[in-house]
Amino acid sequence: MKTKTIGFLFLVLLGMAGFSYLFLVIEKLTKDNEAQNGPESYSASFDAAEDKTVELQTAIDDTPAGGTLEIPPGVYKLSKNPDHKAVTGYGDSYFALKISKPITILMEEAIFQTDTDDEYGVFWVDKTEDVHLQGGFLIGERLPEEGSLTSHIGILFLYTHDSSIENTYIKNFSQGVHLNHSNQNIVRKVTSEFNYGSGIINFDSNQNLIDSCVVRNSGDGHLSLYGGGKDNHVINCLVTEDRPGYEDQQGITVEGETGSVIENNTVSGFYYGIDIKNDSKSNVIESNISFNNEYNIAVRGGDGGENLKLPSYNTQILNNMVVDPRNKSSYGIYVGAGSGHVVIGNTLNFDNLIMPDEDLAIYESENYFVEEDDD
Repeated sequence: MKTKTIGFLFLVLLGMAGFSYLFLVIEKLTKDNEAQNGPESYSASFDAAEDKTVELQTAIDDTPAGGTLEIPPGVYKLSKNPDHKAVTGYGDSYFALKISKPITILMEEAIFQTDTDDEYGVFWVDKTEDVHLQGGFLIGERLPEEGSLTSHIGILFLYTHDSSIENTYIKNFSQGVHLNHSNQNIVRKVTSEFNYGSGIINFDSNQNLIDSCVVRNSGDGHLSLYGGGKDNHVINCLVTEDRPGYEDQQGITVEGETGSVIENNTVSGFYYGIDIKNDSKSNVIESNISFNNEYNIAVRGGDGGENLKLPSYNTQILNNMVVDPRNKSSYGIYVGAGSGHVVIGNTLNFDNLIMPDEDLAIYESENYFVEEDDD
């Protein structure tokens, strides 16, 4: 096995200290936000706000195709429109607002609030292209405690292409952002937290970019590529779970995916940090930091039951830092299903590369090993 020089170890420890500080800052900011905007204050704001669903839909409908709608600052109560039912094949969802033409919507200081009990989301972007949503706060009255994973979707892109969501905050939905059969879109600088299911999910969609997003304290695969998508790119995202008792969550899920890249993300607090499974092929997992997960990176069959449980093939796991798994497990990188996987240039704790013996004989010397943090 190769070992790093003292200088490299210093840089590794310095980098870990920096990321620890970053998590402390993020945790403090989020807790401050929760203290100011807890369930009681959200409910009070929701009750006091005037319902603007009809006015906002009218403004969207009256904006010419290709035009720009700027929504003034304020708190906007939204109600469920029974005519806005999206049928996705992954589940049905109702919405307050529907977009079906090219449009840019600027909503930098607009807060949209929904009634969780009525089971609906905010924006349904349906069968169109060149839609750009910028800014805004999409907030459910409270975290859904039941319902399907598609019963409250913050923003759904359905058969929509060449569009974007940027600088938007999303909280208390079943899923924050859902791209469904939608290609060549951008999700950038979105924060999606405290959702019943995924904070961001890319379902059977291709060539989408998910860049510089924060996904936190949600469910299912927090950031999920699922359902047969191809050539997607997840980069520069922070994906974390820090709630007590949430011990079985998944961070970044790559399931049934082909040719996609998971690059330069930080993932912490999960059972499976970066999870590749169910007939995924030729994906690249590169230059990520994954720590404090039971399995920092795993290539495995699926979960069984209603999910498939199929091997994956030809995964490239390159140059990741995957030290200090949760509970001092030995799963820095675990490769337990499929073949053709390449594991090179990663930094792990000693004995934390778990592969079939014939593959371990090839790749053990191609990675770097450091002592585990005793703290």
